[in-house]
Formats: sequence, structure tokens, C-alpha cells
Amino acid sequence: MSLASAWSSRPPAQRTLIVRAALAIAVILVVTLVWLPLERARTRLASDMPAARASIAALQRDADEVKRLRSMPTLAAQSPSPLATLATNGGGLPGATMTVIDERRVRLTGADVGFSGLLEWLRNAQQTHGMRVESARIDALPAPGRVRAELVLGRN
Repeated sequence: MSLASAWSSRPPAQRTLIVRAALAIAVILVVTLVWLPLERARTRLASDMPAARASIAALQRDADEVKRLRSMPTLAAQSPSPLATLATNGGGLPGATMTVIDERRVRLTGADVGFSGLLEWLRNAQQTHGMRVESARIDALPAPGRVRAELVLGRN
């Protein structure tokens, strides 16, 4: 007996029931195997989007900062002043002492210096003397805006 003859030998009500059952099973399979996984993936991706956008924004800010820093002129070769002038009176940073390590490097130590003053001093040392931070250890102190700093700066 072939499939076609078995199908035609069934009463019309039973054929209708079999067709509806097959359609219901097909819909359940499509929903379970296709639509639900896609919906879960869409929901997961939608929840990940804010973090991804924030990460992209942070990377863009970092890239802009790199471009800004690369565009700054290096004055190391043009600066006629020796490092000893930088080391005088802690280089103008209150609470700091500086020692010249060699002709290209200085060490800055401060037991209690202002963080914003330290950053400003570093910016000035970079612009006027071409100094770059080689190593740094900065610890926050209990007082707001105050740090303990040990830095080694080198000239390019």
C-alpha cells in the first residue's frame, strides 16, 4: 500500500485532523527552533548595547587624547636648560624634593603633595624640558587631593 492510497483511504474528517496536527507541530517546531533562539539573542544584544556604546565612547576619547599628545611639540632637543634647574627647590612643586640621577633622568619624591599640582608640574616638565615619566608610584593620602609620590622622569 502506497502513501497516496493510504491517504485517500482515510475519511475526510481524519485527513483534516492529520493536516491540522501536522501544521500545529510545524508551527511549534518553527517557534522553538527558530524564533525563540533569535529572540533570546536579540534580547541579549539589546542589553549589551549600552556597555558597548560606552566602551566605544571611552576608546574614542582615548584616541583623541593620543592625537592631542602626539601633536604636542617635543622641546627636549630645543631646551638649553640643564636638568639641575628643574631640580632646584623641588622643581617648584611644594613638598617635593628632586635629585638628578644622570644627565637624562631625575627623581621626584614627595611625602605629601597636591595631586593637581603634581599633574600641572608634570605637564610643565614635559613641555619645557621634554621629560616623560619612566616610572611612578602614587599613593592617595587620607586628606582629599593629597598624595605620596615617587617618580622617575627621563628626557627623550
